[in-house]
Amino acid sequence: MSLRQLCQMASLLVFAGLPLLQGCSEGDPPLAKQVTRPVKLLTLDEMGNRSLTRYPGVVEASERTDLAFRIGGELKELNVQAGQAVTSGERIALLDDRDARNALSNAQSSYDLALATYRRMQISLEKGAISRAAFDEARAAFLSAQAQFDLAKDQLGYTELKAPFDGVIASVPVDNFQVVAPQQTIAVLQQPGNIDVTFDLPEQQIRQLDLERVRAALKKADSVAWVRFGDDERRFPARYKEHDTRASSGTLSYTVTLTLPTPDDVYVLAGMSAVVSMDLNALTGESDGLWRVPLGTVVTLEDDPEATVVWRYIADDEASGKVEAVPVEVRTASDDGIFIAGELAAGDRLVGAGAHLMREGLRVTAWTQEEGL
Repeated sequence: MSLRQLCQMASLLVFAGLPLLQGCSEGDPPLAKQVTRPVKLLTLDEMGNRSLTRYPGVVEASERTDLAFRIGGELKELNVQAGQAVTSGERIALLDDRDARNALSNAQSSYDLALATYRRMQISLEKGAISRAAFDEARAAFLSAQAQFDLAKDQLGYTELKAPFDGVIASVPVDNFQVVAPQQTIAVLQQPGNIDVTFDLPEQQIRQLDLERVRAALKKADSVAWVRFGDDERRFPARYKEHDTRASSGTLSYTVTLTLPTPDDVYVLAGMSAVVSMDLNALTGESDGLWRVPLGTVVTLEDDPEATVVWRYIADDEASGKVEAVPVEVRTASDDGIFIAGELAAGDRLVGAGAHLMREGLRVTAWTQEEGL
């Protein structure tokens, strides 16, 4: 068979198959697939208008006392260390009491002599052997010796330092065998239960505080701040307790005190560092009626660049829904988002990422982060 005959046969086969192919495709509509876009959603809640500002803080004991001797001397015993629990009446420290014991012995000798003299003079006065003036002098000497004896006993008692109540030793700023002065702090004892955290608030922010809101915060149990200790990522709620009315020396800031229950599973002592996150807007009222959202949540419309909107998710079923534009007004900004006003309510779900890709009525699915991603 020649090459020309082969080509003619191939052409006949192709044309013969065309009707068959046309018959298979005729009547089959094109596949139509509805594409939905996964989006990350955020939910507005009643706490959504909070703006947390961070400050470095220091732990203080709510109920604390500085333990000190009334007299000076050399430390003979120091029985506690920071973090140690003590009970009421437990010995904290002891001074070298040799001088106090010698003074007590001398005072007791003088007292015994004055007492014997006083009793003899009293018998002699009853017999008329001495004058009233001589008896009065003996009585005065006896009372003076008695006072010195009582003072010497007290001085000996002052060489022992005991815990006035059950608590935890927060710090011990002295060393054993050190010579200490009267009223010098030997140990700081804090009572368990609550702790305070102090931090400095700049004058500009102090001026913004609403006094009525501050007074309300002092009375209510609601938290306006949260405290984090060390490397622990948990934040513990704290109440506003007070703030100084005079600026700290050399600064234009005022010390604010928060109070909270002592965490059971966190080792916290006075003097330790803390990080305070405070809702300053709760005390100024600047965020009333506003919602705090991430910056990327608010976008402008392509056909109206002057209009700012957020995209609200409207669920059709459990798996998917659509989005609608809600006009909003941007009011203020903070480190953790922007504050907006609009026809929004607690429970609304907004597109938090990819909002610039949305359009009215676009079908979307709520993106759920898979475990391990």
